[in-house]
Amino acid sequence: MIGIRQAALVLESGKYFLGTGFGATKTVAGEIVFTTVTAAGYNAVLTDPSNQRQIFTMTFPTIGNYGVPAWVPDEFGLYQHFESDSIKVGGFVVSECCKKPFHWESIKTLDTFLQEQNVPGIEGVDTRAITRILRSEGLQKCILQVLPEGESPDISALQDAVHVAEDINAMDLCAQVSLKEVKLYNERAPKKVVVIDMGVKNNIIRNLCKRNFCVVRVPFNATYEQILSYEPEGIVISNGPGDPKTCKPAIAVAKRCIDDELPLFGICLGNQIIGLAAGGNTYRLRYGHRGGNKPCIDLTTNRCYITTQNHSYVVDPETIKPAGFKMYFMNADDKSLEGLYHPEKPVFSVQFHPEGFPGPRDPNFLFDKFEKMIRGGKN
Repeated sequence: MIGIRQAALVLESGKYFLGTGFGATKTVAGEIVFTTVTAAGYNAVLTDPSNQRQIFTMTFPTIGNYGVPAWVPDEFGLYQHFESDSIKVGGFVVSECCKKPFHWESIKTLDTFLQEQNVPGIEGVDTRAITRILRSEGLQKCILQVLPEGESPDISALQDAVHVAEDINAMDLCAQVSLKEVKLYNERAPKKVVVIDMGVKNNIIRNLCKRNFCVVRVPFNATYEQILSYEPEGIVISNGPGDPKTCKPAIAVAKRCIDDELPLFGICLGNQIIGLAAGGNTYRLRYGHRGGNKPCIDLTTNRCYITTQNHSYVVDPETIKPAGFKMYFMNADDKSLEGLYHPEKPVFSVQFHPEGFPGPRDPNFLFDKFEKMIRGGKN
């Protein structure tokens, strides 16, 4: 059994927090973010490829209370309780890590899960204070260090190190999380859709399979010609990590889809890629939108939906107008763009997650909209 280990979280601004380590004994650098997802969503947050190398702060006070379930696949070969096949976050920051979870599906603790996956965590810190700092100062680089038992952190050295740490937003993060070879799901289904894997969540693929599509999952840098060789009825550009402007192959594919009027659906990063393909621009939010309770207004019906969100970048709505695109959804809090569409072409996208895991499933009907569009319905 590992004994008590000291841990430190040092922000680029120089502020730091001392706590107790759990998970791996390790030092990692990344971008610190926070999410308001509640206690019921940590396994999905940990394994979401969009979170590659980010240091995640959970605002909910106690995390790990229902443990970690087994890696059990569903009828489509997708893990039921996780969004990928491994933890993707670089580090985990919580107020309290539950050591004695209780749930009939639990087979291990959160601490054990992070140890197995070589990911460090820190507990016993004021996550509310961290969140307030990020809201006022913006997202920033950080270093999370969990030391061996008996050692103490050198805060001054960590403060120097965080300034020279590499900015993960300059990395090709999609290349790190995308699959390397094409993979098919629900192969006997009559119609095919191609999912460009920018860091796709399992539940996006699951939602397409449940609508009786054969899903062809292709790498992030697949060409338009390679995609067309599968004779798809439509294309989905998935969620994923990093700056959308680095996703040049996917932007090129989206442009061709728009020009050729091939049904196209974008989710999260996919929304930003389609916005860029339409000639628009993207910009970075101060602290991003991450949580399971974000209100968005459908501007075509004026209905409001509660959504799950996980992004730092958004599309500038004014920049998509010259190409004939319109704003589809608007964030009710800050009025930022949460979706776009073209009234005369089969293309639309949303910035939030309609698959809703973890979180509400209010906008799950958007997969039905995509299915209808493929089968000949109007956008």
